[in-house]
Amino acid sequence: MYQRSSGGRYLEILLFTLSSLLLYHTIIGFVLFLVPLQVVASRRGIRSLGAAAGIFFVVFLAIRFWPFMLSPGRSAPDMLIYMEAGAVVLLLLGLLGVNLPMRKRPRTAVVLLAATAVAGIIGFPTILILTGTAAFQQSMNSLFTETAKTLSTALAPAGDALGSALLAPILEPAHLRAMSEAFLTRTLLADYMVMLTFSWWAGQAAATRAPAFLGIQPSFRFSGFRLEGFWLWPLIAAGALVLVDLFFHISSWAFVAWNIGLVLLFLYGLQGLAIIWFHFDKRHLPRFLWLLLIVALGILAVTPGIGVIVLVAVPIFGISENWVRYRIPRSAAPTNDG
Repeated sequence: MYQRSSGGRYLEILLFTLSSLLLYHTIIGFVLFLVPLQVVASRRGIRSLGAAAGIFFVVFLAIRFWPFMLSPGRSAPDMLIYMEAGAVVLLLLGLLGVNLPMRKRPRTAVVLLAATAVAGIIGFPTILILTGTAAFQQSMNSLFTETAKTLSTALAPAGDALGSALLAPILEPAHLRAMSEAFLTRTLLADYMVMLTFSWWAGQAAATRAPAFLGIQPSFRFSGFRLEGFWLWPLIAAGALVLVDLFFHISSWAFVAWNIGLVLLFLYGLQGLAIIWFHFDKRHLPRFLWLLLIVALGILAVTPGIGVIVLVAVPIFGISENWVRYRIPRSAAPTNDG
């Protein structure tokens, strides 16, 4: 409900912030917690977003650190709590950056890329510094030891000696940690970009369903999304470095190439979907068919053996638009007149 009065405005900000906090503290809803904050930005502007983000972070810190404040004799907060707080700060700052009013605003895709780059410039050196501390190493060892125990209990119940023996090498804490670190360091920026992009889009879409008197118009037309041709060159360079790393393990810094490559693949994947949506829209096909397509692609993407093909094929389809003109407006299409 939209509130016209100043008191109603504060109430609205508070309710959306509470929704964001509730989503953050649920396992499935975590990936959606920025969406209510983006709705605040779209409906009320950057100042209201700043207020909502500030309230969110203060309450977040209170939830995380209040137990330690109540019990002075309790051990210090775990290093992972500080890392979580840092990740939350980067996400909130990214959302603020995407909504920052500018006199000559660049394309939203460029703003999202810039926010992701800043997050990487701040985040990666911080992670490298933390990995050299004893407190971080201790926290990570404890985390993966507990994770290994939980997975062992879930996958190989007590009494299943054969299952335990087969899973033991895979569920070793050191092995789990190595796999997790290898995956996260190579996908961290892509994960950040995906979450920020989705949150911005979903919040904008939700805000445009507000009452008509607000005058909120969609600022993004998905069917028209297309990357400029020069973005193909950094993708080629990153892809070449990724291939070299796969075969020769060139350096621990190869994660930079992985992250850049995956971010650009994500954007070209969006371009591939935009081409499909353009033709759905051009032919006035029912929206539920589009939803069915997205669900089908999502299911295929997580299917072993097929997922990689889908995750690569859609970006390649988007990349191919550099040479093939897929989107021809109905008004520009040839006709039989004359």
